[in-house]
Amino acid sequence: MKKIFTLVALSAVTLGMSAQSITISKVDEGLANDYASGCEIDIDNDGIKELIVGGSPNWPADNSIGQVITDANGNEEFMQSRCSWLIKFNGSEYEATQFSQEGVFGIRSHVIPADFNGDGNVDIYIASGGDANTLNGIFLNDGEGNFVKDDSFRVLDEDGNPIVAEDDETALRWLPRAIDVADFNNDGLIDIVSCGWWLGANSETAMNGVLINQGDGTYKVTNRFLIGIEDDAYAYPMALCTIKAFDINNDGYADFMVQGNVDGDGAKPTTKNGNEVGRTFMVFQNLGADGPGEFYDLGLAQGVSHTFGNGNFNVVDFNNDGTPDIFVTGESPDDAVGGWDYYGQLLIGKITKSADGNEVSYTDNSQFAASHKDVRPLNSSNNGTRAIDYNGDGFYDLFLLGWCTQMLDGSDATQSGWFLPGSANGLTSYQRIPGASEQGVFFLDYGVEGDLNYTFTGFHGDGRYFGEATGFASGRSMVFTKNPWTVAGRPEAPTAPKVEVDDHTVTLSWTAPAAEKKNVTYEYYLKQGGKIYNACTSFIGGDKDGVRKVLREGNAYMNTSITLELADGDYEWGVQTVNAAQKGSVFAKGENFRVGEGSGIFEQKAAEAVEVARYNAAGQAVAAQKGLNIVKMSDGSVQRIIVK
Repeated sequence: MKKIFTLVALSAVTLGMSAQSITISKVDEGLANDYASGCEIDIDNDGIKELIVGGSPNWPADNSIGQVITDANGNEEFMQSRCSWLIKFNGSEYEATQFSQEGVFGIRSHVIPADFNGDGNVDIYIASGGDANTLNGIFLNDGEGNFVKDDSFRVLDEDGNPIVAEDDETALRWLPRAIDVADFNNDGLIDIVSCGWWLGANSETAMNGVLINQGDGTYKVTNRFLIGIEDDAYAYPMALCTIKAFDINNDGYADFMVQGNVDGDGAKPTTKNGNEVGRTFMVFQNLGADGPGEFYDLGLAQGVSHTFGNGNFNVVDFNNDGTPDIFVTGESPDDAVGGWDYYGQLLIGKITKSADGNEVSYTDNSQFAASHKDVRPLNSSNNGTRAIDYNGDGFYDLFLLGWCTQMLDGSDATQSGWFLPGSANGLTSYQRIPGASEQGVFFLDYGVEGDLNYTFTGFHGDGRYFGEATGFASGRSMVFTKNPWTVAGRPEAPTAPKVEVDDHTVTLSWTAPAAEKKNVTYEYYLKQGGKIYNACTSFIGGDKDGVRKVLREGNAYMNTSITLELADGDYEWGVQTVNAAQKGSVFAKGENFRVGEGSGIFEQKAAEAVEVARYNAAGQAVAAQKGLNIVKMSDGSVQRIIVK
């Protein structure tokens, strides 16, 4: 498969300002976190998302803010340089409690949600940031928001032997700086991609790789030297890095991207000019049908993208053309043209169908409102920048925060925030909003299922929003705001779910909902004996059917079919639409099927009809409301319901 890259210069556009504004509702000095880690998840299955967040507190001069933890000997220890919180809505406001008495997050950790044990509760993987003294590994949720480390989790080497310290054969010694999850080999089980370290008895060794789920709590290392120099079997010792899985060419196989600084005295990445640099941005495409779970480097940093470290990126369809795009920013390499420090790019993707697979090419979009501007998020966790439909128009928007040496509006440099609304042309306008550097971006729902309210932590000093004249103190804290826009509703469900079974090869397919934008993704579930098989993170069935428990794209990405190689057993399945606001439709239920002996569809009946759209008497699409509701079902039938 050849690599195609297209560089096209596009004319600049006038930057427009939104009529709405984002204003501060509360500043909490006690929740001060630099280099924040965390994620939003529904921890107790009530439909309302909580926030798990951690970082480095630094508000008072005496460093009195921190966290008390219990060490291995049962002694209490005060951690003044770290804190990790569970922030939960109590009916009127959010309250924070310590996430764990066992430890704290590392700086710039990745906290990734998934249902690792299939019990319907959302668990998390905490990547330590490479710090052996902080929380690391899979933490299982009991359904009431209590997280306990999964001691069965083991990382195996290529020969299937546990990676352990020489003096401790039971200890988990895999210390990732950054991780993400996806099913890389299409066996229905969730895998892990990681940049990090193997901690031996007396040394640390760079150890990156794709960890393939063995189905018994263990994960086997593959592609160990891919993030490095494969020919020399040299893994890059990554630092200040982030990583993200996404199917960038819509072929049904998850790819991944990695960005970071390459530490150490060994080999370094090279630019297209052949110069070695200490920072890199790489995009690895899954070979798919030719070798699922094996990857090749697209060479994006030598073609379209500049190479970046200590930055952030987001992968979504910003311009609604059905192809994933990439926003990337970060420190430039040593030989940067013009000597810029940060250099934001919006790479617009295009997919070309070919006989040997889907090829993807990228164009650096100069219409991007923050193109070539020096905005520094200074947080390489998985939430330093965020892409989500915040203003309810169906397009992905971008939250870009950081220290600015080049303010988009020409004002004096400061820690600032920028909201870039999406459009058919990408991110062509901006609005200045409260922001910070060394920060993390999150969204809370204030007890209203599915609402999004911009929240951030970090160091903020923008005089427009903070300082004595504003009534909100500057410094390090958590800042809460309220969404001024109408929040997007739930999307329509896919239609015509279909399953084809050929021995162990199973193809699931569905039809995209006609009323939704091209930028939607899809989440599918597999159940076996009532247990979730593939780490789905939505409610399945019941009155909350399809409600998302996380803010994350669907696990089938932008595909309307996926081919799996499944183990023997009887399976139940369904699929939902996930829109740019990360809201899920109800599930379209497919037919149950059997894999192995007697394989095939074993319930010869039509899938259960579910609601896919609702309209009022005027024919406008609505959520349930008083009066006449015209409800369209997935089997094509229409119901007329009077809601009192």
